[in-house]
Amino acid sequence: MPIIACGINHKTAALDLREQAVFSLDKLALYLSDLLSYDFVREAVILSTCNRSEVYCDADDVEQIIDWFCLQHHLTRDQIEPALYVYRDEEAVQHIMQVACGLDSMILGETQILGQMKDAFSESCASGAVGGLFNRLFQQVFAVAKEVRSNTAIGACPVSVASAAVGLAKQIVTSFNQAAALVIGAGDTVDLVIRHLKAHAIQKIIIINRSFENAKVLAKKHDIEAMIFSDLAKALETVDIVISATSSTSPVVTHKLMSNVMKKRQNKFIAMIDIAVPRDIESAVAELENVSLQCIDDLKRIIQHNLKGREHAAEKARDVIQQKSRDFIAWLSSLDIVSLTIRKYRNQIEDISRLEMIKATKQLERGEDPILVLTNFAYAFTNKLLHSPSVQLRQAGVEGRLDVLQFAQQLFAISESELT
Repeated sequence: MPIIACGINHKTAALDLREQAVFSLDKLALYLSDLLSYDFVREAVILSTCNRSEVYCDADDVEQIIDWFCLQHHLTRDQIEPALYVYRDEEAVQHIMQVACGLDSMILGETQILGQMKDAFSESCASGAVGGLFNRLFQQVFAVAKEVRSNTAIGACPVSVASAAVGLAKQIVTSFNQAAALVIGAGDTVDLVIRHLKAHAIQKIIIINRSFENAKVLAKKHDIEAMIFSDLAKALETVDIVISATSSTSPVVTHKLMSNVMKKRQNKFIAMIDIAVPRDIESAVAELENVSLQCIDDLKRIIQHNLKGREHAAEKARDVIQQKSRDFIAWLSSLDIVSLTIRKYRNQIEDISRLEMIKATKQLERGEDPILVLTNFAYAFTNKLLHSPSVQLRQAGVEGRLDVLQFAQQLFAISESELT
């Protein structure tokens, strides 16, 4: 049962490439269906966030998984392979656990990734892409993430992309408390952005989303203003800060739109922070006068400042993960041994049965009494079937190995009452 994890992330791939390799969340079921249509894939989970696109699968052919990854995003191997990592078996399990614990995130120890992984797992379950192996694997992954959160300081003073974005905005914009902010989107990240903006006592927050109903839900939750998407230009004309985090596959704010907005603003300074992948704001917007445009990769200097003191906790978490991944692979290997043992034992029984059947058939052909033949067959088969276990049990009794005897009782489903 080879476990494979392959993909790209913020460490290996530039933003331009990560934008091209996104698995659209609304199409995950289609991706999974297509992946499982291949005979060499048995189970799969796809995780796609702003900082990573990864495929986890129980599959036999790594090269074909890579080919499939390239095909979904219309990328060549030459384009993807310099940034692509592939892990197998124990390394794959270890990687998945590290991702779930936030150890592989841009922000060390961030918690949002665990929720994203749980969502990815749920989507795979709903799509019929998860069987016994991955169900056991991901339950173990989630248990390890909980243990790491509880027993290490990795989650102390939690930092997220949302909090880093607000921190960056606060550095860029003077008189932050008097500023007005526009958030674009209505997902979990935007929810966190709004929380952090309010925590910093910003003067005004407006939310815009393609689905006005979703925007209204967050607006009511946080007591802020919601505007319809067609009023995006109007909103941009009135705010000092824009933080965008939608799941759109194409830019929400174009150079043309922002150029017209800046004329209406009379080129008043605006800070724009785009934490979406693919990007919500065209990179050319940065060329406009008095526009400060930052993308998710620009958050690193804010993030690094918040990582002091976490490395020791991260090392402790990695030790836990290393042991847990070894334990999981040991359990998985034990399944192979169990299967092999059962198969060998079945073969032994079938060999005994076949030999006794040949003997009984010859006796019947000679005209011997069928009842006597069947009686002899049953007696001989039973004796030969029980010979080896009986020898081993007697030897265990002589050696005083009660553990073997107790296990035999369990194996043969013999209750204590039957021994008295």
